Amino acid sequence: MIQPEPPTSPTRAYALAAAAFAAGWSLMMMEILGGRLMAPHFGYSVYQWGAVIGVVMAFMAAGYWTGGQVGDGPKAVPALRFALLAGAVAAGLTPWLGRPMLADVAERMNPAEGSVFGAALVLGAPSFALAMVSPICAGLSALSGAAAAGRIYAVGTLGSIGGTFFAAFYAIPELGVSAGYALAAVLPALACAMVPGRWRMAAAAALAVPAAWAASIGEGQGFALYRETPHNTIMVREDAHEIRLHLNVLWATQSRLRKDGGPTGLYYDLFTATPALTNGRTGGTRVLVLGLAGGAVPRSILTVWPGADVLGVELDPAVVEVARERFGLDPRVRVAVEDARRHVETSTEQHDLIIVDLYSTAVIPFFTATREFFAAVERRLAPGGVVVMNVVSPQDRDALVGPLAATQGTVFPSVYVADAGRGNWLLIATKEKRTLDDLRVRLEHAPEAAAYAASQLLKTLAPAEAAGQPVLTDDRSDIDLRSLAALYGR
Repeated sequence: MIQPEPPTSPTRAYALAAAAFAAGWSLMMMEILGGRLMAPHFGYSVYQWGAVIGVVMAFMAAGYWTGGQVGDGPKAVPALRFALLAGAVAAGLTPWLGRPMLADVAERMNPAEGSVFGAALVLGAPSFALAMVSPICAGLSALSGAAAAGRIYAVGTLGSIGGTFFAAFYAIPELGVSAGYALAAVLPALACAMVPGRWRMAAAAALAVPAAWAASIGEGQGFALYRETPHNTIMVREDAHEIRLHLNVLWATQSRLRKDGGPTGLYYDLFTATPALTNGRTGGTRVLVLGLAGGAVPRSILTVWPGADVLGVELDPAVVEVARERFGLDPRVRVAVEDARRHVETSTEQHDLIIVDLYSTAVIPFFTATREFFAAVERRLAPGGVVVMNVVSPQDRDALVGPLAATQGTVFPSVYVADAGRGNWLLIATKEKRTLDDLRVRLEHAPEAAAYAASQLLKTLAPAEAAGQPVLTDDRSDIDLRSLAALYGR
């Protein structure tokens, strides 16, 4: 037992409570931080977060069991010191070792399996070690039985709550992931110092804090801009020829801008022809862009249709700032900082053209690809209007295109598909029933400045094949798994 204090010593009670609180705080901080650390390699999906939570719970179960085995014996105090030290050291080293390990796993394994293995690599050891703390503290407590367990686990849970909110609402958006790990090491190091004896172990735990903080100094090197927000890791790369926006993952480009003003060569260029598909208005086509990012889509439309009334919806206000400051977002573009689903469900505006381009990684948020979502989009569409949705499916087209066409087909009378190149596909749905010939004629009469985009669409425009494909709903959607198949073919 902790010496030399007597069994009823308040000092020992405080030390045990501090240890339990610190373990809960640090563990939940590392769980939240771990999800963000994994995102560039495995994206944000139900599989990634399922892997994080499942792995943490599995190693916690092992830690609880082990802590319970040693908590009543002579090795309890050394085990408590070791568990706190291990938690602090893991927090200090993860910013240095976690990224290269996760990158290696991502190269060797598919995203579903890799997310589980990657979570085990970065979260297994600290989850096991810090879970040992509470049962050990319960065994060392002056209380016994259920009273000791109840109080210690309550204090540990309060720490978990604090660590969760602190990581999500302050550490990540204000300081960044690496600095967040440094702060996750602070409380276990302090708690280790409160356990009498073995000050060298406490000093070693304290060294984890500057180790993790040092990693934050190099965070973002090689980028023109690197910023953590509650919604995204924003990364901007710039060279003499172009500027690119990446959100959360580097292998997907949310916006690309050529400095010579030329076409990007990406799917954005094809949007210049899409207003021709609508009935439009004398005063200018009303365009809604769901997923503004760097503003590449409004830019492509306004170059050809300068009278268009464009409203862009973007969830992250920091992304809007980047679009304005780095990508020269056209001041004519109205911006709504809001969730896309919420916007179409609550707005009363009508639009002739609605563009859906909702990727923050390479996975469509499931709630923006369901029958209920498309029904809300349809209500925002004016008579004669058209919806154009970007779908990324380079390896297996029908893993996504077919189900999304079937889902749109429950709301819109006509759904067509066109190959936008480089694994991108455009789903085109119409407010009223429209024939393929009607759409072709409209594209053939597009303005001269949109002729190239129109010709590219005309090459592959065809009715979308939806027979036998599942309809995705808010209640039932497997779009995360389908996105992995679409991206990796497995």
